[in-house]
Amino acid sequence: MSGKTDHLRELVLKIAPTTKVVEKPAKKHGTLRSTSEIEQALLGVVSEMIKAYNIQTKLTPKQLATVVRLFYKGLSDTEIAEQLGDRALNKTVSRARIKLHLFRDSDLKPPFDRELFIKLWEEGRSVKEMSEILHVAPSTVSEYKNIFESQKASERDGYLKRFEEILSDQDVSERMVSHISKDGLQDTMDTDYEVAEA
Repeated sequence: MSGKTDHLRELVLKIAPTTKVVEKPAKKHGTLRSTSEIEQALLGVVSEMIKAYNIQTKLTPKQLATVVRLFYKGLSDTEIAEQLGDRALNKTVSRARIKLHLFRDSDLKPPFDRELFIKLWEEGRSVKEMSEILHVAPSTVSEYKNIFESQKASERDGYLKRFEEILSDQDVSERMVSHISKDGLQDTMDTDYEVAEA
């Protein structure tokens, strides 16, 4: 620990040896939020999307918020399903993730000519016609129609930006606590980011 850090710690302990020195954060992007505030913010955006897109899934809104958080942490659909308590939910997670406009690179690489698919789609061809022309199962055509519709919607609706802002707040909070712990100041700070009431 550096001399400056020791000095700062001594000053803080002299000022408030048994109380916490905290300042109530403003509610804006870039401020520290508690884990529960971040979960609530994600749930709020997810609830808006459910209403806006009439999202139908067997996952609850709270579980969908968890899908968002874990997707941004880099977990696979199977790993997310395991975190939700049932590995068999991996396909459900995958479909829900697409409805929430969260895409993996593999989602956007269809097993057919994408340009031809778009052309047929814009012509108003039926799923059956498209499947025959593209030489894939009708279920594959339907799956990619959903993916491409969600991708188009994501480009205009701004929900992804809101997810990223909420989760960047979490990253900042986690980095701050990690830094505080390494500096040996954790005794003087509230590591759950909660505001101490006077």
